[in-house]
Amino acid sequence: PHVGTDRLRIMVTGLIHRIKKAGGEIRYETQVTDFHLDSKKGLTAVTLNGRERLETNGVILCCGHSARDTYETLYSRGVHMEAKAFAVGVRIEHSQALINKAQYGPFAAHPKLGAADYALIYHDASGRAVYSFCMCPGGEVVASSSETGGLVVNGMSPYKRDTGRANSALVVAVTPDDFPEGPLGGMVFQRRYEALAYRAAGAYRAPAQSSRSFVDHTTPDLSVPFKTTYRRGLVPYDLRKILPDFVTDPLENGLRDFERRLPGFSREGLMIGVETRTSAPLRIVRGENGQSLNCRGLYPCGEGAGYAGGITSAAMDGFHEARHFMARFAPTVV
Repeated sequence: PHVGTDRLRIMVTGLIHRIKKAGGEIRYETQVTDFHLDSKKGLTAVTLNGRERLETNGVILCCGHSARDTYETLYSRGVHMEAKAFAVGVRIEHSQALINKAQYGPFAAHPKLGAADYALIYHDASGRAVYSFCMCPGGEVVASSSETGGLVVNGMSPYKRDTGRANSALVVAVTPDDFPEGPLGGMVFQRRYEALAYRAAGAYRAPAQSSRSFVDHTTPDLSVPFKTTYRRGLVPYDLRKILPDFVTDPLENGLRDFERRLPGFSREGLMIGVETRTSAPLRIVRGENGQSLNCRGLYPCGEGAGYAGGITSAAMDGFHEARHFMARFAPTVV
């Protein structure tokens, strides 16, 4: 899961060569803009870039959890999907030295120990879970917006994990009861808070505050003992004015609990908003054969299909969907 973003690019190049060597073709600057469905045959073709029709009766759909245009198109074509739970919150950044000390104690400076990570969870009295996600030791906070006028942050780690800072998502679980507008309700929910975050800071700078000021309900500030890795710039802002109370209240309680377990966590952290893409806000429902429940030939896969929530689980889901695909088109191979 943490091969390193810098090395991952090299790996992707290797995968491209393997695909081409096996006879595959990669279409760059090509977007699937429509799906052609027949009530009896199922999927019959896809449209590329709004003009090219590609006849096919089998598509493995790995669109990722931010392909909102694809979600909207599939929904308009009647492909069965349903809203699902996910989580929203912030990125929290610390000095790596603080995390090392909290985790390794007197051995924090030992040369054979790498950058420490952590995994935290708190069950709030409200019934919501507060937890860390996608922890990036020795990493950086990055801008990952996919739509104009919306702000989203994420995290990554280089292979050496040597930035001197640690970050992770710090999020609160939300459910379809929080966005009852139907299968696309979670997507509408995400957009609402991404737009608020963008308007709070502008120009893809990020609204942020020290975790101390958040927990203590004091004037938002950026006073932490390290320089942030977020390159677009930060604006001091009360994150309670961006995220709903049913997220920020459990978040505060969680931070108090995490401080007890990792000293300095809530006193010397920097909270950067907003993190909304922990997993897909919906599920493209499929049957036991790996195909869409009501569209033969469409194989929803990975995070975008709502069946995975991270690099490793998405890889395993891809493996199983490929086996389903092969069982249909090349049963002798399987």
